[in-house]
Amino acid sequence: MESKLLNLLGIARRAGHVIIGFDAVKAALTASRARLVLLAADRSAKTEKELRYAAQNSPCPIVVIDADKAQIAHALGMQKPVAVAATDDRGFAAAMHKACRTDTKEDVAL
Repeated sequence: MESKLLNLLGIARRAGHVIIGFDAVKAALTASRARLVLLAADRSAKTEKELRYAAQNSPCPIVVIDADKAQIAHALGMQKPVAVAATDDRGFAAAMHKACRTDTKEDVAL
């Protein structure tokens, strides 16, 4: 199941619909552009707390996935670890949400 999510993440990146990194995702949440936020399993608690705070006025789901930073980076074709990624496309968000919904800790930040 996790590999399907990571594959979708890679496809979305190649299509230009992935926002990568804390600052970029936070800005997308503030501007209500993010449709789904994915957090790595080994992210810091502070990162998650600050993103949830930024998403208070946005109906964007924030999902903690089982993949770690290195696995997310690999799926995105990057060298540096990635703790936070988001998509700005509704179709990709729906597909990713469906792929990770059953065995992840999820919370809508409202």
